[in-house]
Amino acid sequence: MDPVSSIALSGLNAASLRVQSSASNLANMDDQAPLPGSGVAGPKPYAPTRVSMTSLGAGGVQAQLQQDPQAYGAAYAPSSPYADPAGMVATPNVDMAAEAVDQVQALAQFRASVLMIKAQDQMQTSALDLLR
Repeated sequence: MDPVSSIALSGLNAASLRVQSSASNLANMDDQAPLPGSGVAGPKPYAPTRVSMTSLGAGGVQAQLQQDPQAYGAAYAPSSPYADPAGMVATPNVDMAAEAVDQVQALAQFRASVLMIKAQDQMQTSALDLLR
């Protein structure tokens, strides 16, 4: 595979991972769980994920999922089965607006990578036409 295709495909993969991460975060944003250390039995709080991208030396990016270090916050929900005696539960630290922005950025990254592949295809086609 040529370098331009490799760079574009790494961008496509990174954009796809960003959308998957954001979709998972939004799907789980209303989850509730017991606060760690509260003594209430239940699932662990959902930990939102973020995508970190590292530039590769030969071009392109490597994308990796990482858990958000500020994974959850406490919310008052006394009717929840996971509430502690004070009525507090753990809820994921997901900002809907930030997730929407991340999805728009991922879409732009995806489009740019697709345009890069199309431009390369056109250049290769033109080069082959010159040889005929």
